[in-house]
Amino acid sequence: MSESVVTSTIPGGTSVVSALRRDWPVYILVLWVLAALLIPEIWPDSYFETNYDAALEGPSLRHPMGTDPLGRDLFVRVWMGARISLAIAALSRLLALVLGTLLGGWAGYRGGWLDLAVMRVVDVMLAFPSLLLAVALVALWGPSLVSLFVAIGIASWAEIARLMRAQVLSVKTTEYVQAAGALGCEPIPLFFRHILPNCLTPVLVWTTTGMAGAILAEAGLSFLGLGVEPPLPSWGALIAQGWDEVLRAPWLTFFPGLALAITVILFNVVGDRLREGWDPLQ
Repeated sequence: MSESVVTSTIPGGTSVVSALRRDWPVYILVLWVLAALLIPEIWPDSYFETNYDAALEGPSLRHPMGTDPLGRDLFVRVWMGARISLAIAALSRLLALVLGTLLGGWAGYRGGWLDLAVMRVVDVMLAFPSLLLAVALVALWGPSLVSLFVAIGIASWAEIARLMRAQVLSVKTTEYVQAAGALGCEPIPLFFRHILPNCLTPVLVWTTTGMAGAILAEAGLSFLGLGVEPPLPSWGALIAQGWDEVLRAPWLTFFPGLALAITVILFNVVGDRLREGWDPLQ
């Protein structure tokens, strides 16, 4: 087909942008991510620099969040942990998004034995708790940044696959998709140009809200000792390290836990705003 007369757009895009511009949680989340990127670079103390003379000091102007048993500044370690947690969560969401979108979407579009096989795999994946599956995968591969985001991504792709399949089954019967097929559009261009863009609304919302779940999964794995290896910090590892000193030095668990809670709340709120902006009834 030399030129397609059928166009596909993501519905509600303008309303989403305007809605997000008016929401202060979006700006806070942007500043939060920028702080995670910049503070470890500009803070005078390094996240791995030890100072035994300053071990277990409480919060002060010199150390806003206190120090750990090795005298390392907790403030820079919390923000470095934010960088690592956000990176692992983003990479795992991206992996789950690609796997779920391609497998679930293509299975719903083609149907037949492919759809049956993919959905049975999805049913098996959803039968296991995602965190338990991630624990098993990380324990098998060994703790590292790569194994963390791959395990979390593999453990959660089935959710988006089922969601994408449902969206594709609805969109592929619309008149503009049938018109594009009647005009000679091949299956692969038809799927990626006309079907997939119109299935992105719930996918983008799932990706944003799923960041909170991925961050919690990473924190849980790190708390169990299956996270990144020292001296790299992560929120779950920081909370686990401070658990033994929780009565004598409560700041060791309070500040990482507070940062974790704030981040999860921000991603959930922004995800809700994104859903509301795309809701045609709004």
